[in-house]
Amino acid sequence: MDATRNQTGCLKTTVIMVGSAIAFICVILLLADIKCAYDIENWWAPLYPNGETAHVEYDLFRARALGETYLYMTSTDDVETAKQFYRDTRLATLNAGKTRGLAWSESFVVPLEQAVAAAETNYDALLKELDEVTHEESRNELAVEISSAKDWLENLLRQLDQGARSLITISSACGT
Repeated sequence: MDATRNQTGCLKTTVIMVGSAIAFICVILLLADIKCAYDIENWWAPLYPNGETAHVEYDLFRARALGETYLYMTSTDDVETAKQFYRDTRLATLNAGKTRGLAWSESFVVPLEQAVAAAETNYDALLKELDEVTHEESRNELAVEISSAKDWLENLLRQLDQGARSLITISSACGT
């Protein structure tokens, strides 16, 4: 009878310790995610004020926080105006004495016509590659990639028709 009571106590202690460790790790991840999101949104990679989000890719819990994010925006502003916004933002961040911490980001601005041409080239290359692939599984994977490339091209063309002039790519990473 005594041995059973000790085994139950040991099991309870183990469950409490494992549960506490998991809770501690979750709290640390949550705090890191919140800190990353704050730093990226307010200091290192703010959204362009005259931009419209065209596409977002991220690998962890949410965009523009812990993990890697690729955000694509279009704007009716010219390329130099958008580039100047990000230069000014980076300079203000550095002048404020902000260090990188967990966050890192880069921004690239290109004329939308150049992005459309690149998207068309990529789409055409994928179509040619599909003609050469014989393995069914590879064809299916490539078909998904082609569909994504076509959607992206159509999105860019739609933005161009609506008067957008610039494509802004913001890549950010935090904690990686």
